[in-house]
Amino acid sequence: MKKIFISLAVITLCSCASTSGVVPMGNNSFLISRSEKGFDTTGSAVKADAIKEANSFCLSKNLELSILKTSEKDMVPFKSDAQAEIEFTCVERVNK
Repeated sequence: MKKIFISLAVITLCSCASTSGVVPMGNNSFLISRSEKGFDTTGSAVKADAIKEANSFCLSKNLELSILKTSEKDMVPFKSDAQAEIEFTCVERVNK
């Protein structure tokens, strides 16, 4: 019984992520919406993960990420997951 309780506690505390993936919005702009479960997950952490996803998308096109708009919400216990959205575009890389 103790092993079952520990297993359930670990499963409950593990973070699980859900993402919309990259959603085209027109005019070379895109949206990523993410939510993550976990008692120690913040909206800022979810936003950082969304930015990493957007950056990978742009890099795959040999372009650079340019963020247009962001929003984030911390989790509310037993009510909602931590959430974030970013709107972005991919632009030509600037050589420095």
